[in-house]
Amino acid sequence: MGEDLIPILTQFHREVVLPDIQRVVGDLRAEMNERFVAVDAHFDAIYQRFDKLETEYHMLVAGLKRLEERMDRLEQRMDRVENRLDGVEQRLTAVEKKLDKEALRSELEALKARVDGLHEQVRTLQARLDA
Repeated sequence: MGEDLIPILTQFHREVVLPDIQRVVGDLRAEMNERFVAVDAHFDAIYQRFDKLETEYHMLVAGLKRLEERMDRLEQRMDRVENRLDGVEQRLTAVEKKLDKEALRSELEALKARVDGLHEQVRTLQARLDA
């Protein structure tokens, strides 16, 4: 009797159990494939974002380098302007000193002329007194 059951069980397995297992495994495979496709799509989106971020990073680094170079040039120009201003200040100080000396000279000349005028008036007055 046990031997009679083996073909029946084999047939039952082939016709009932195996198709059910294949259906369940097929459904699981399909569901897993869908999930793998979704995960793969997420990875693709992440890689695209990383590519964009990397591109932006390189653009920012290049822009920052240009700004640093420009700042260096501006600093050099400012140094040259400061040096020129120092030279101008020195020359202005020298001119002011000269002007001060010339102003003093002209004041001295004016005072000398007034003194000469006063001497002349004193001589005139003395001549009147003597006469």
